[in-house]
Amino acid sequence: MTIPGPHAIVVLVIALVAFYLYTRPRIRMELVALLLLVALVLTFYLFPLHEGQIHISDVDVLSGFGHPVLIAILCLMILGRGMLMTGALEPVVRLLTRLWKWSASIGLLLTLLFGVAASAFINDTPVLVMMLPMLLGIAERTGTSATKTLMPVNFAILGGGMVTSLGTSTNLLVISIAADLGVRQIGIFDFTLISAGALLVAIPYLWLIAPRLLKARTGEQVAHRRLYEGKIRVIEGGLLLGKTLDMASRVLGRTMPIVQVSRSGRIIDMESVQQLRVGDEVLLADTPAGLREISATWSVELFDREGLAGFIETEGRSEDQGVVELVIGAKSLLCGNTLKESRFAEQFGVVVVAMHRSDTDLLRTSSGLAEVILQPGDLLLVQGPESRIAAIRGQWDLMTLDSKLILPRTPLAPWALGIMAGVVLLASFKILPIHVAALLGVVAMLLKGCVRFEGIGRALSLEVILLVVSSIALGLSLVGSGAADWLASGAVVAVSGLPPAVQIACIMAMSALMTNFVSNSASAAIGTPIAVTMATQLGLPAEPFVLAILFGANLSYATPMAYQTNLLVMSAAGYSFRDFVRVGLPLVFLMLATLSFYWSATIPCSALAGVPALFRGVYSTTGQGSSLEMGLEWLYA
Repeated sequence: MTIPGPHAIVVLVIALVAFYLYTRPRIRMELVALLLLVALVLTFYLFPLHEGQIHISDVDVLSGFGHPVLIAILCLMILGRGMLMTGALEPVVRLLTRLWKWSASIGLLLTLLFGVAASAFINDTPVLVMMLPMLLGIAERTGTSATKTLMPVNFAILGGGMVTSLGTSTNLLVISIAADLGVRQIGIFDFTLISAGALLVAIPYLWLIAPRLLKARTGEQVAHRRLYEGKIRVIEGGLLLGKTLDMASRVLGRTMPIVQVSRSGRIIDMESVQQLRVGDEVLLADTPAGLREISATWSVELFDREGLAGFIETEGRSEDQGVVELVIGAKSLLCGNTLKESRFAEQFGVVVVAMHRSDTDLLRTSSGLAEVILQPGDLLLVQGPESRIAAIRGQWDLMTLDSKLILPRTPLAPWALGIMAGVVLLASFKILPIHVAALLGVVAMLLKGCVRFEGIGRALSLEVILLVVSSIALGLSLVGSGAADWLASGAVVAVSGLPPAVQIACIMAMSALMTNFVSNSASAAIGTPIAVTMATQLGLPAEPFVLAILFGANLSYATPMAYQTNLLVMSAAGYSFRDFVRVGLPLVFLMLATLSFYWSATIPCSALAGVPALFRGVYSTTGQGSSLEMGLEWLYA
């Protein structure tokens, strides 16, 4: 292998540092993406690359902000929000609810299939947020365990994301990077038959086997796994003033869940607490029901009225006040900020009573709720008027853990469905490019009122924008600097003695490994240029290698941090890391094996004689077959 040049070395170092930072759970992904973009901009601003026909400057690195794939992704997010906010899918959800009452087994199967179908065209996260209240409500009414269904449905939704190129932003990103490298543009349904074939094996696993691998827990047992930390302050004239901890427990009728007592800013030994004094801060760790009981028994407020939420009015009738659990989504703007910095109480009109974060003592390492830096997956126990809580249920970046979400059903629902179908048809028949068709769809939804201008910001995600732009910039830099050639040469040496089907399986496994510990976009940005260059060096068609990266980047099943919906169901059902490994890792291997089957060179040619003809009906655009079709014929020969 040739020694990489200085630009290639710098780009590789930047990519490795970014890869490492992506694996750090305490660092926000959009911050890493921004740092990656800045590092590449500075590199090619200070040292532009001009070698032969290759020219890369800081302007080229920033070109991702105007890239068609970014426009397509953002428009599809807006279209998906229009579908959900008009209740276009609400009749199906109601039908599934009735089927669950008739047969839980058939209801689960059809729910899995609906999750696959919906997420093939709508982003995975809103689909899960729409279905989660239904699943929680069904578990509550039937007395069954939601832990048996949430993870399988979530994985089915993730699997549906790889059915079409519209399913996830990762699909569009992989296809776009490959097209920029000279690979023929892959259409919306060009790989649908392959991914659908793999799902025919995955769905029975999720339907019949996965629920048996998950321990059944009732809603009460799940709640007990979530102990919220909250603080109460002893005030003048309060019922706790002058009480000992033993007296407090006797009045409550159970042991007070006190974990520490602070006095004058210092933690004191609880055994030495004779009487509680004015200004003492008592840290509690209890379930939501337990905290409400403590609040009612001692007539105390579980939030800081003088500081964080002094203006919130909570003196109304008790029936006007509600308490609900919220999960912070991975794309929420709250992530990386404190409650005080984000002005949470002022923004939403509710107050945070307590917080929960898995395996972490939040308030013992901070000065209070207001100073905790929020992370994806954090649970907030909030209190406020029912009208305010109902408004929060419309926030897709803050998910409520209850069964009371009511999907709107408006006369605009058929329009939203028709507009979305029109976008798909225009793009699939190649009448318009996907970014143009999606942009026209957004205009149509705005004109009909399916989405409003003030709601567009809620549909978009800063994280996705930065991840897509930085990924495009990294892909451009890896290829232009020669770093991709160098990495691909090493990969070619490692797999040169293997059959082509095994080579592609190795690429897919590499992509799946990265996506479970880094972001899908990072996996696509690093893997796609290497895969295309590797195919070129091996003298093989590039499309199967590109699809291997695309499929691998969607196998986000083995860890909770692999995808944001994993964090959401983890919070809702009280799953552990081990649960994801127990159920998700076999699914990763199953999907790898099934998808690799399509590239298998060991099956007799006679058994596959009809396969290229089957694909030809989907892929042909002119009188000639596509390069993907020719690649499949080469593999099956």
